[in-house]
Formats: sequence, structure tokens, C-alpha cells
Amino acid sequence: MGVYHSCVEKGFISEDEAKQIASKSFFSEKEVFILAKIFRNLTKEAQITIESFCKNLSIKNKSIGEILYKIIDSDGSGQIDFVEFVDGLNKFHPRAPFDEKVKMCFKAYDADGSGAVSKDEIQEVIKISIADNALIELENAQIDEIVDQLIDEYDDDGSGKLDYDEFYQMVSAAPGVIESFDIDLNTIFA
Repeated sequence: MGVYHSCVEKGFISEDEAKQIASKSFFSEKEVFILAKIFRNLTKEAQITIESFCKNLSIKNKSIGEILYKIIDSDGSGQIDFVEFVDGLNKFHPRAPFDEKVKMCFKAYDADGSGAVSKDEIQEVIKISIADNALIELENAQIDEIVDQLIDEYDDDGSGKLDYDEFYQMVSAAPGVIESFDIDLNTIFA
């Protein structure tokens, strides 16, 4: 029995709901059913834990997983419902517009929700991003230097922070900034 039939038979999601979700996202109807199955597996305990979220979405860095979890929880309830789950993952779809990916990444960097990314916030994300990477070792002084260079180059208004437009310019010049917050959807649908 395939994912499609098991989701329909167990009443988790109807064919019409899957079609509607697929029509409003970059996912095919089949992919929506796969997401429904993953979501159902994640919510066996009535709540998605960070551990199960990271494991089922192949996110190796738990700190990054926590940040993504908070972003996908768009209503800030502390729990992710199916609509938030699909909408959040939709922003990581290979066909998702670059602008959507930048918005998601900006939310990740702007930890305090101020509307601007501070030096401290950039430093924190860099530290988190390289924490699990044995190939990259940077001292705090090196991270400070990198962040200072980024602020100097992209802080057009001299505020010492990057607003969304300045952040967008930085990410456009260095798209690798987004990669830390990328979810490999191919592993989900393989």
C-alpha cells in the first residue's frame, strides 16, 4: 500500500485537500501525501519534538533545526500544524523563488525579530553553522573579522546592522549564506 492510499484510508488527508495544497505550493499531490505521512509520523506523540523534526527531515545540526522549527511555526504557538509544515517546507523547494528563501533566512538570522540583523546575530549563526563541521575551524577573532567585513560592505545606512534590503544584497552576492538553513527535500522524497 502506498503513502497516498494509507493517508486517505486513515483519514489524515483527503484527495481534495491534497490537490488543494498542491495547487498552492511547489509540491505535487504525491509529495503532499508523503509530507502528510512524515507529519503523521512526527506527531505520534501529539507534538513534534525538535529531535523528531531534525531526524525526519535529515537536519544534522540540532541548533539549525531549532531555528527552522521556530520559523516554520509561523503563528508562534510552539507547535507546528500540517499547514505550517507544508508552507514552511515549500519555501525550501528547489522551485521556490529566491526571495522566499531569503525571507526565511532573514528570519533565522534576525533572532530578536527587530527587523534588522545585528553583528551578534550574524556571529551566532556563523558559530552554529560551523559547529558540526569538522572541516572548518574558526577562532572567535576570525568570526568577528568576517562579520565586521560583512557589515562594512553591506550596511549602506551605517546603522551597524543589516536591514532586509541590505541582507538581501549580501545573500545575493553570497548565496551560500542560505545553505545552512537548507532542507534537502530530495532526501524526503527519495
